[in-house]
Amino acid sequence: MGKGITYPVGFYANGINCGIKSNGKEDLVLIYSPSPCIASGTFTTNQFKSYSVLWSIKNIKNEIKAILINSGNANACNGQENWELTVKLIEELALKLKIDKNSILFASTGIIGERLPYEKIINGFDRLIENLSPKNNILAAKGIMTTDTFPKEYQINTGISGRKKEVYIGGMAKGAGMINPNMATMLCFITTDAVIDKKALDFALKEAVDESFNMITVDNDTSTNDTVIILANGLARNKTIHLDSPEFEIFCNSLKKLCIELAKKIASDGEGASKLIEVNVNGGWCKKDVRRVAKKVCGSLLVKTAISGANPNWGRIVAAIGSTNARIDMKNIEIKICGITVFKGKPVEYEKDKLIQLMKNKEIKIEIDLKRGNFSATAYGCDLTEDYVRINKEYS
Repeated sequence: MGKGITYPVGFYANGINCGIKSNGKEDLVLIYSPSPCIASGTFTTNQFKSYSVLWSIKNIKNEIKAILINSGNANACNGQENWELTVKLIEELALKLKIDKNSILFASTGIIGERLPYEKIINGFDRLIENLSPKNNILAAKGIMTTDTFPKEYQINTGISGRKKEVYIGGMAKGAGMINPNMATMLCFITTDAVIDKKALDFALKEAVDESFNMITVDNDTSTNDTVIILANGLARNKTIHLDSPEFEIFCNSLKKLCIELAKKIASDGEGASKLIEVNVNGGWCKKDVRRVAKKVCGSLLVKTAISGANPNWGRIVAAIGSTNARIDMKNIEIKICGITVFKGKPVEYEKDKLIQLMKNKEIKIEIDLKRGNFSATAYGCDLTEDYVRINKEYS
């Protein structure tokens, strides 16, 4: 048994270098289940979707056996002929795997506007397939990276009993820049051996994504390629999970935890980031209000730069809150930075030197109480450093 994407039983993975990346690092990944899977996915809201995304949207309703992923090339905004190459590529893989082409999903990440490296990819298929293994999860996690500095994996035992085993969920993700999902390039692939119906899986994934990947922001840009896909092969042989099953809430909570942990890894690995920012907003009038406020504060460039410099400039947080159209009243708002109250309807005295020291830590928590209701939300992000500018000046 592997970890991450191959933690649930019956999933195999591999990652190789097929020549897209000139540095020899993994750039082609395959996730495979001999048993057909129910699939669910959420995809970028960008109007100029990658051809890889369009292929997956077209086929996500089918029973799925494989996901192909390449890194180093976005397969986006590169002309109609690349749609034809996409189809040919999938057809070639289907022949190699002896499965239907419509049971394969496709995802890409990398530079926009370049021709899909069709020949390099198909020439790598034999090596990719030959070494599929439950033990190659880390090669797969590395193979989806672009400007990421470390592979991102997580796995969880739901505790739901099946005839064969307990239900497991595993996943891997990538994303360092262009992260402002609804979604953004943010890729995440999740597997589970649960027996679960399609409606329940769709609902569980949407809830998990809304609380995790759609609550992270690195640079406020939305990619052409964002993708989150979950596959369920049913090999745990548990009683089928429906929307009204007692196990459904357990499955949802486990999936949500996995997605939040992966989202935090993505946020902490933002391009040039030195600190993870977590913004907790409580006391909102509605869910939409608290999500707006949390993401606005987390995504504020002024807040990000203040945190980078360990500068407790709470005025930037207040300004970010006020720039939303959430139902708020400044005289009710309370703000804490690293556990220290800095604002309570008006400025309050606090130990500034102590707070500056706390803000030098790698994880910074901002707590905001709107005192208007009972809703809460959490957003994740990172600070903004000089390295972010350098990385994006050099990336091409």
